[in-house]
Amino acid sequence: WSLTEHLLSTYEGEYKAATQHPFLLAAAEGRLPKDVLGQWLANDRLYIHSYIRAAGKMLASVDLPPQAHQPEAAETQLVDWLIEALAAVRKEERFFIDVAARYGLGVELGELGELGELGVQGVQGVQGGKVPGLVLMEGLFAGVGRPELGPVTAAAERPPEILIPWLEGAVTFWGTERCYLDAWSWAKSKEPLARGTPDAREDADGGALRKEFIPNWSSAEFAQFVGRLGSLIDFTVADALQKAGDGADAVKEAILARVEGKWKSLLAAEATFWPEI
Repeated sequence: WSLTEHLLSTYEGEYKAATQHPFLLAAAEGRLPKDVLGQWLANDRLYIHSYIRAAGKMLASVDLPPQAHQPEAAETQLVDWLIEALAAVRKEERFFIDVAARYGLGVELGELGELGELGVQGVQGVQGGKVPGLVLMEGLFAGVGRPELGPVTAAAERPPEILIPWLEGAVTFWGTERCYLDAWSWAKSKEPLARGTPDAREDADGGALRKEFIPNWSSAEFAQFVGRLGSLIDFTVADALQKAGDGADAVKEAILARVEGKWKSLLAAEATFWPEI
């Protein structure tokens, strides 16, 4: 039994809304104006900042194995993944800024009035120019670590009895990365249908999405990176169920109770991160 496959098959409508949005189709067809794309990128940059803070909290909450002969423990692999993720998102932010400079995109968060002038319809209820999905994601990231205990100050403060104490945080990171990968992979699959714009330089954004961003966000390397965390989650959960023996059904039920609600909340955040155009 795979926890990640179970989650992907749960709330299918919500997952489709998060990964097959009209904004993505417009991106694939070269129809997103520079100002609309720039404001979305500005929100995505703030998402990166929240991601970095959450990864730091997650790292502080993980108990690494004290034994030297356990280099492949799940916690060790999780820490490795998080460190790579931190390096990757910092590289991504620099990539945003570089591409924005070369294509004339503004990536500073605009005021509400400016967003309205851009023709972005989904900005009602935003906070300080943030799209609703960013506000929701910041809330989800704020809970990473040990949410049942409140803010985490040290790994030693955690009671040892909680099974896979890092599970909710790992599902949050895997879920947001998987949604991003699937969303832009779906957009890439729509590129051959782009209406009369074989040359990306003719796109409304000058080609920034189809030449730079979409290939990066749908790459095999990115898919492999996301898959590693998914595999780690699945292996660790399967191992816990196997060790539970006759109590496996109860353990499975408890795990689902911990993560299904977070998964649904994550999908809501991802779906409302895309502006309505």
